[in-house]
Amino acid sequence: MKKGKAENAFDNLLSRQDYLVVQANDLAKAFGNLKAFEHKLLDYCFSYVTKESNVTDTFVVSTKEVLHHFGLNASGKNYERVARGFKALNENTALYFAIEKNGKKGIRMGQLFSMIEFIENGEVSFRFSEFAAPYVFALRSQYYSFKLAELAQIKSKYAIVLMKIWEANRYKNQRVTTITGDLDEWQDWFLGTEKRLTPAVFARDCLKVGAEELESKLDVDIYLNVVKNGRKVVGYEMQITDNRQPTTAEVIRQAEKDSYQTDIYDFLGDGNK
Repeated sequence: MKKGKAENAFDNLLSRQDYLVVQANDLAKAFGNLKAFEHKLLDYCFSYVTKESNVTDTFVVSTKEVLHHFGLNASGKNYERVARGFKALNENTALYFAIEKNGKKGIRMGQLFSMIEFIENGEVSFRFSEFAAPYVFALRSQYYSFKLAELAQIKSKYAIVLMKIWEANRYKNQRVTTITGDLDEWQDWFLGTEKRLTPAVFARDCLKVGAEELESKLDVDIYLNVVKNGRKVVGYEMQITDNRQPTTAEVIRQAEKDSYQTDIYDFLGDGNK
């Protein structure tokens, strides 16, 4: 049965060639097209969201605070870098969510920010869009458990992206997290709308680079399994072990230690026995 013009147009829209369609709980995996500094700037913005935040909140930060956080001096060049970073966030954080309406598939298009305002004295104001705010708040409360201080020490874009994917797939503070995806999904997460790479180049230049930096700067072990269909690479399975988290045995030992009750006679003198 032939498809109609509208159906063909919709299929083309979903082709992934122009942008990444994400699910609500995958917001942490979006924006693979951002550069490393822009990723960090975006997470700095996310850090202002609290449990009490609401859709109408406008967040205000000074460029000087941003520079201090990233360990940059207050030169004109660095002020311009921050300004250009916010401009890039405004231009490169479009969102596309797969939806279903009245039994029909569709795409909801929107922007992450409804407003970013940069004043000549270095004051920056931003507001998340009404469309994106619920996802941002859920992201903050459910997934972003790493600290900005940890993020600040990560340098490569691919390590930052991997850190976010890890947090998006992690349940609370579980010690071992397994991330699975097909080749297209992994390249979407790491590259966004950038040109696709061969599996070998992608594994070497993106996955390996990101994994090695996280292993060197965070106390984690990362194991990558290449998933193949015959000789063709079709996806990856990555296991990340967070050695900063206690093992189950350690938790039990600590619980036993905390609940230990000293014999009452230890509190009494010998003459009271």
